[in-house]
Amino acid sequence: MTGMAQPVADVTAMNLIVALALLFAAGFFAAWALSPRLRAWIEKPNYRFQRDARAYDRDLSEGKRP
Repeated sequence: MTGMAQPVADVTAMNLIVALALLFAAGFFAAWALSPRLRAWIEKPNYRFQRDARAYDRDLSEGKRP
């Protein structure tokens, strides 16, 4: 019955990629959660988009052409 036993830790390239992706995701989440400055920098484009969308809607309602 040789060759039928599975290795205890099957380390394949796919498992390594998934593990590294999870490690990076956890690291980025921890940095985001612990650093208010970093969080503000990451979220700045969202706030800018919302501000511009409100200005666009306001201009349209006032009859201004975009």
